[in-house]
Amino acid sequence: MKLFIDSSDPKEIQTARSWGAIDGVTTNPTLISKGGPDMKKTLSAVVEASPGPVLAQVIGTEDLPSLVDQAKWLHRFSGKIIVKLPMSIAGIQALRQLKAEDTAFPIAVTIVASVAQAYLVGKAGADIVALFNGPLDQALDQEVELVAPVRKVYDNYGFKTQILSCGRFPRAFGQFAVAGTDICTMRFEYVRLLYEHPYTDKRMAGFAADWHGAFGEATWLTGGK
Repeated sequence: MKLFIDSSDPKEIQTARSWGAIDGVTTNPTLISKGGPDMKKTLSAVVEASPGPVLAQVIGTEDLPSLVDQAKWLHRFSGKIIVKLPMSIAGIQALRQLKAEDTAFPIAVTIVASVAQAYLVGKAGADIVALFNGPLDQALDQEVELVAPVRKVYDNYGFKTQILSCGRFPRAFGQFAVAGTDICTMRFEYVRLLYEHPYTDKRMAGFAADWHGAFGEATWLTGGK
């Protein structure tokens, strides 16, 4: 499973990249809007900071010519960009039109909230289906299980579409990995949480206390005979 960071902040992206954790970046209109008034400058900085693909979203949901034109512009902007189209009738139409013109055109369909929608995305030939499982999981009283049934549907019908999950907290990250998602995207604070666990912290503190009690500040390089 690949790990992407959901961000438009080059500093966050570069920090997570320095940890050796991330494979790419996802953005959305809200994130880009937080980057300042120059949308193209923000997108360029994200592309430069990312170690791999960048998912960038078209604006709007139902104007088919606009969706297609925006998608083509984003594709020309950088070879790193995977264009995100909306889960809508026009979004699926744009996907089919773009793929008919160029089967290699990289496309994701975003805010997919049901197995039925995921089926339509896979059947239309998207490269990635971006499930909305993380936000749904936060909003509902029960866990949202989308990855496993979508994985089963795609396997049943031979769809090659990769599954992208939106992660909230380490529990979801692990569950998505077990269920077979291809990519998990998480905000910076959640990526950091993957490295942390109270038991790990407690045990390491105990190791350090025992070592320092016996050897002080010595390490294997500096202590002993």
